[in-house]
Amino acid sequence: MRAVITFHHLGDEGGPLAFPPRSFDAMLRAFADARLPVVDLDTLLAPGTHRGVALVFDDGWRSLLTAALPALQASGARAHLFLCTGVVMGDVAAGARMPGFPPMDWTDVERLHRLGVAVESHTHSHPDLRGLDDASIVAECERADALIERRLGRRPRYFAYPAGWHDARVRRVVGPRYSAAFTTRLAMLRDRDDRHALP
Repeated sequence: MRAVITFHHLGDEGGPLAFPPRSFDAMLRAFADARLPVVDLDTLLAPGTHRGVALVFDDGWRSLLTAALPALQASGARAHLFLCTGVVMGDVAAGARMPGFPPMDWTDVERLHRLGVAVESHTHSHPDLRGLDDASIVAECERADALIERRLGRRPRYFAYPAGWHDARVRRVVGPRYSAAFTTRLAMLRDRDDRHALP
């Protein structure tokens, strides 16, 4: 069994994008009890890996730092952040997608990076890439990647499509930039999956 488990915000507000912190802690304990390793994406996607889960967080909400990180550190689990750089830069259009969930700032992102959370790409302004021309798709990705590289000293290796939106043209434009790209399709990972349309 191999899977990527995606979160947005850890909190008790309810709704589809908030996950209770107590449930997150219980999930990590259940993985440990089952001896199911929580690994980074490099390990999960490496040839020969047949068992494990990767934990990823979308957008850049501060609960990753305040609620998830202590539990991750206590369990020794790895995680990735698919960062929408417009969220941390106060872009109202991006930030307004999850009202009431406080965003991180660059200081928070830099701290996560130092503590071992790998920061990956989720565009700058979280658009539906299917509605953009090829040059605009590249510009969205490049702006986010360049900002992350400038702040953290590493270029993102992985990508998550905003809201999972993608089609063959988007995959063709985005694919060469990253080792793999992730959708919102609910499924276990399989060896035959398209590396740029992973569940």
